[in-house]
Amino acid sequence: MMSDYIEEFKSKLDSNSVRSIFPEMTDSEVPVWQGSPSFLSMADKYFLAIIIFISHIVFFAAEQFDSLEGEGQLYFVLSLIKSLIDISGTMGFVIVMLIIAKLNHFANFSTSGKWTTSWIIISALIPFIWYFADIVSSISGLIGSDFENPLPDWNYFWFLPLGVFSGLVMISLTFIYQHSFYYAITDKRIHFRKSFLFIDASVHGISFEKIENLKANPPIIGRIFGYGNVNILTASGLGIQQESFDSGLGVPAEITPNIKKNAPLSIFAWVTKQRRRTTVAQDPSDCLYGIKKPMKIYRLINELMDVNNISSGNNSD
Repeated sequence: MMSDYIEEFKSKLDSNSVRSIFPEMTDSEVPVWQGSPSFLSMADKYFLAIIIFISHIVFFAAEQFDSLEGEGQLYFVLSLIKSLIDISGTMGFVIVMLIIAKLNHFANFSTSGKWTTSWIIISALIPFIWYFADIVSSISGLIGSDFENPLPDWNYFWFLPLGVFSGLVMISLTFIYQHSFYYAITDKRIHFRKSFLFIDASVHGISFEKIENLKANPPIIGRIFGYGNVNILTASGLGIQQESFDSGLGVPAEITPNIKKNAPLSIFAWVTKQRRRTTVAQDPSDCLYGIKKPMKIYRLINELMDVNNISSGNNSD
């Protein structure tokens, strides 16, 4: 029999709604809880969108406003930044954005995924390609070619609309990413479903008999606002994220011992290399990521495991 604690969760749930999200759920299963990542669990990605926007605005403002006059360290720093932007131009922006992409990817944070890193790089290349097209158009005019840049002439003003565009795209992708994960707990197993932009989809379930351990460790902000991760660890290693040194090419370093002999590959390896880390999985596909009231869900799973253990014991008798 289910405990009162389990029944409380079950009574608040629309079983038909859960089954519509998880059609692979068997008829013999009884849905108990359903959830997904909370808004605040993606706050770091929203913050990254703000950083991308600010990076554009800094280059826009440096061209639009004259150098600041005054004394003190703040004026010196602002004047130095403006001078560096004036000297480096559009390539300076590209370098800054690539550094942000590198630091974000190497740190191996929750914002270091493929789509976040890819969008930072794309945001860096848009003004570069625009500016390069202007140069090619000018050269083609000198040599009698018919090529004309279909875009308006490039100048620093365009950093403003590009910053708004890049920031909004990042926010939109984060919103879509947040709503790409669904979790459900039944009386027999835990279900995970992912569907990101219809190109990255997966579904899997973990029966309570296979669960070796649980871990709930909400971050400090999560404890304040009531969200966090619940990691389900199994004997097969599911839920554990083992990361060793990566050459940056997607293969272990021992497989590419002569990589330093090839300069282009070495540069690519440096850009894509990440720091080492061994921890429980923090990917929303492999844990109950950023869910509300994680400690209550932690207890719910434990109670369901106890119920299943008792049922298994009775059946064995």
